Amino acid sequence: MDGTTFRKYERIRKRSDFTTLHRQGKRIHAEHFTLILKKNPLGLRRLGLTAGKKVGNSVKRNRMKRLLREFFRLNKERLPASHDLWVIVRKDFSALKYDQVCDALEKTLGERLVAP
Repeated sequence: MDGTTFRKYERIRKRSDFTTLHRQGKRIHAEHFTLILKKNPLGLRRLGLTAGKKVGNSVKRNRMKRLLREFFRLNKERLPASHDLWVIVRKDFSALKYDQVCDALEKTLGERLVAP
């Protein structure tokens, strides 16, 4: 497989990892989401997603998570190496299209994105 897959080890899955990120990570607030970044000792870029019930029903929440995973999958080489990235979705995020999601994430990550 090529490098554009989203593997299981590239996901933040353990509660302890989320707790550590919450306590020690750097928060970046945007209009539609909050990003929490923290360097990890694993040497991997990992993604964690949270979309609470205020975002909408399960269809809307899952759509948002699919869009965010797709952005991560296609742009993971441009993201900072050895970092955990946790995206917490806010309630007004569900109306966005994929292009708007990409623009918002690129704008928010700004200088943290490495040139392709």
